[in-house]
Amino acid sequence: MRIKLWTWSHAEERLGPYLMLDVIERPEPLSVGEDTGYGKVVSVIPPIAPFTDDADQSVVVDSGRANEAELHPGAMPDALPEPYRKITILPIEVDHHAVLEPDAIRGAHMVLADQSLSIEDISPLLLPDTFSTWKQGCFLAKRDAEKLQGLDYALTHRYSAHGYREGEGRSKELLDLADACLSLIRPTRKYRVRIIHGLVKENETLDPHGFGLGEFVEVPLIQRLFSIRTQDVHLLQQILPRFIDLYRKDDSGRIREDYEPVRMAVQLYQQAYANSYWKARHILWWSAIEALYGNAEDSVMARVYAFFGDKDLVRGYETSIYEQGDIPSCYSLTSNNNHTLGEVLPLIYEVRNSAAHGQKVADPNFVPVPHPFGGTAPLLDVLAEAATFIIRKSVVAILSRGICEEFTDREARERFWLNQYGLDNRQSKKRLHALKEAYPTATASTT
Repeated sequence: MRIKLWTWSHAEERLGPYLMLDVIERPEPLSVGEDTGYGKVVSVIPPIAPFTDDADQSVVVDSGRANEAELHPGAMPDALPEPYRKITILPIEVDHHAVLEPDAIRGAHMVLADQSLSIEDISPLLLPDTFSTWKQGCFLAKRDAEKLQGLDYALTHRYSAHGYREGEGRSKELLDLADACLSLIRPTRKYRVRIIHGLVKENETLDPHGFGLGEFVEVPLIQRLFSIRTQDVHLLQQILPRFIDLYRKDDSGRIREDYEPVRMAVQLYQQAYANSYWKARHILWWSAIEALYGNAEDSVMARVYAFFGDKDLVRGYETSIYEQGDIPSCYSLTSNNNHTLGEVLPLIYEVRNSAAHGQKVADPNFVPVPHPFGGTAPLLDVLAEAATFIIRKSVVAILSRGICEEFTDREARERFWLNQYGLDNRQSKKRLHALKEAYPTATASTT
């Protein structure tokens, strides 16, 4: 790449205007601290003219030869222009009316201080005409336009940049990662209007200049009343740095190859939510479970029970797929509608084995079963609740416990299940057989 080297015209005071020393070619960009032969790089100049003219990068170096250089015709002025106050917004559903007051979202919550990433109420930034251009010229549906004007809480990234569009890609990437992590903690219905890029004007209002639309796809039944609570924000603050670390890049800008099982589980989990065809969604969720727990059916079931039961398969077998806070107080969780891992996991594999091999899924898997929201729901809906519960709780536990290194690749994953839980394929079959003897109905259909 072509790189321009600049230095100060007044080296002693480090004052502009700037002088161009040389233009060099090298395969990689320069970074602060590198020696160029003219001196060490002290700063990387934002990609604005004249520094972007016929060059891929411009840097300032600390050179004692500054006074010998000739003033470049396109020299930089004494100071950079005032940077733009950029903002990127991703709307989220939050709990405004929690029965337990501490769970209700109030005020702003800093998530990553070093990145200026927060969850905050952005409604003070909005005026009645903030989105008027989009409403009139972008052919937004009335529902989407109303959603835009009614925005309140959002994942928000604030940053400064000298270019009007500078930094938007990096900002979107950060919000996408935060959103993916938050969706593991508390999956909710999504706004169709997704990430919004804009500027914060001097009067502290939003000047929007770009947005993205996503297709609405329904979440599993139990999650349709989910919203983000204070406890979810606290968990996000705890695990997001580790989650972001799963996606760190190498020197060439590609995501590193480690943590494949966890990343694949997250990717498949997310992609299933974006798919409206039930069979495709379930196949993706089943694949996500196997990314974490292995490929053999008996091993997966034994490991899931052991993981959720803290190494006690019976305890894991009896674990409910619903947690406190999942069921609103107006509904009742009873022994009849409280579905457990031991009840649903064999059924997940029964459906999986048919669908994954191109066979018809048996009719009993579509019949209604008791559901906590009153009445009944199709069994497949309960299996969707169970599959997503297993995936998101497993990934969150891996991040919370700081055991990502146990899932750097498939071999590391298998060592983890053997060394920590004593569950290789043979032992999994043996212990699962003992569990089935203790629970004769362990593989019986819910119906």
